[in-house]
Amino acid sequence: MNKLFVALAVVLMVQIANAEEQVIRVPGEGWRIRFDAPKLTPQPANPRSVPPIFFGRADRFQLSFFVEAPRCGGPETDENIYNCRLKTLLNSPYVTRNTVRGNTVPNGVLVTYLTQVERDGLKGTAFNANLLFARKGKWADVHTSFASPIPEDVKALYAIMDSIKVENDPAKNSSEQPRTR
Repeated sequence: MNKLFVALAVVLMVQIANAEEQVIRVPGEGWRIRFDAPKLTPQPANPRSVPPIFFGRADRFQLSFFVEAPRCGGPETDENIYNCRLKTLLNSPYVTRNTVRGNTVPNGVLVTYLTQVERDGLKGTAFNANLLFARKGKWADVHTSFASPIPEDVKALYAIMDSIKVENDPAKNSSEQPRTR
């Protein structure tokens, strides 16, 4: 048991050690997010969904960032944003309903849950976390997940989400494409 604990601790330290500061700008809005995560490789977005500002992967970890008009009416409160997202999650055939949890955090609402998908007879599971918040009349969603999660992924995902800072962009109204560095 002690060897297993040491091995798992090493895996977590490697994941955290590979983290680096990344920045994603919101074009034309004058703000950005900054966070620590494994180096993300930008990926093409799913053409059937709302286009994200950014979508990237690092091995089993993925991150997407959306900014859009509010999906539901009502005030820009954490409670309203959470309740709106909860309706979507509970209607998804992929979300394991009894795993959905929501908590208020300094930058908004953190929602965690498991998803399960079956394709061609193969089953896959992912541990997901969304940071939901309102900024300048728009709703933002930083979605992160680990495919085939192991216990250490939960700690790593919380560390990534805890590192997210929403801030004014020093390169205000930059026309640059969103990117990580």
